Amino acid sequence: MAQIKFIARGNSNQKEIYLRLSAGRAINIKRKTGYSIDKTLWKFTKASKGANKGKLTEFGEPKQTDAIGKQLKEQLDSLATEINKRYNEATEKGTTINGNWLDEQIRDLQNRTSTEEQDKSDLITYLQYYIEYLPSHIKKNGQRGLSKNTIQKFNNLKNRFADFQKAKRTRFNLADITPDLIAQFDKYLRKNGYSDNYIGTLTKDIKTLGKHARKEGFKVSSQLDYITAVKAETYKVILTLDELEKIKNTTFERDALDNARDWLLIGCFIGQRVSDLLRLTADNVVSKGGLLMLELTQQKTGNKVILPLQDQVQEILQKRSGQFPRKISDQKFNTYIKELCKQAEIKTPTKGTIKQEVKINNKKTFRNVTGVFPKHELITSHICRRSFATNYYGDIPTPLLMSATGHTTENKFLIYIGKSATDQAHQLAEYWAKLSAMNKKETNLKVVKKAN
Repeated sequence: MAQIKFIARGNSNQKEIYLRLSAGRAINIKRKTGYSIDKTLWKFTKASKGANKGKLTEFGEPKQTDAIGKQLKEQLDSLATEINKRYNEATEKGTTINGNWLDEQIRDLQNRTSTEEQDKSDLITYLQYYIEYLPSHIKKNGQRGLSKNTIQKFNNLKNRFADFQKAKRTRFNLADITPDLIAQFDKYLRKNGYSDNYIGTLTKDIKTLGKHARKEGFKVSSQLDYITAVKAETYKVILTLDELEKIKNTTFERDALDNARDWLLIGCFIGQRVSDLLRLTADNVVSKGGLLMLELTQQKTGNKVILPLQDQVQEILQKRSGQFPRKISDQKFNTYIKELCKQAEIKTPTKGTIKQEVKINNKKTFRNVTGVFPKHELITSHICRRSFATNYYGDIPTPLLMSATGHTTENKFLIYIGKSATDQAHQLAEYWAKLSAMNKKETNLKVVKKAN
């Protein structure tokens, strides 16, 4: 009877998976399965007897820690079952069993069941497969599917990389994702007027794609982990509390702008993403312990958030008989808030990025352009969450702000609102100054009491 085991071999962290077929002393052959795996995801088994008993061997199986490992384990088990079946049939016919025979069987089985898998090694083909997979991806919190924005990001990558391939007059495979390829892609994108910020995002996404392919067992470059994305300056545009008051007190003739203004104000006082903000209804308002609370589940993270209803938000709801403003789309919200901020004269010269028509290679197109503009031109729906986080930083404990905005680490939160180490040092100095003043006041009070 034949015995089949799997071996992970290779000098790098990315190991090729071999199938070993043995039957008595006469047959002991190994051939590549076509799958590979990261060393950290392979569970090496220990020898159960002999001089090496208890020591790790090269045999093993994929770890069953995630869906990808389980899927690879199923693929290897299926391959082992089919090879065993063919071995029994071949021995009954008197067929010679050797390395060529095993290699032929593996190739036949893999080609028959995974012509599609081989095609997926084409980078654009795999990108499309990955895009179709994203809605069923299980996140760490157990929620299924990623946001529309995340899926759109990879659609953008697919479009830009397809243009790049067309310009290069070649097609690239997953194994071609190297720092050199990224450098070529970067040069092409800059030549076509794309910003460093956009290029950095595409670079991160293509590296994410390569890592996913590696976990799926596809051959990728050993240089994948050395890819780094260009770091671009980001501009933290917010509406200050004074500007929000100015917007609140502006009269708009158009009902659409009045409606959007209320959404904008609510957003800047609750700090939620637009995908969560514009879904709110009166059903999200609950009473807990005599206080009105806003209760929602964030669409992107799946986290449940409960916030006290601020006076400013309650005032807007009372104006609308307990209802939230009328539903509008993300696109209309973005259009309206630019217009209403213009009418409210939110025009402080502010550095940022806007989309403008430019000429690239003698063709007119739109690209993100960095410069100094009246602030109302830089207003987008994202300003709600960032304004909330920035305006209340230092007044509300940072962990409470993070629980509202959905940031998982303080470092990410501080980067998000643009706070540097110097800013934090100044805030600490202010805290110490206040603490020192309080201590002096208490000392003075004690002296006065002793004099009496």
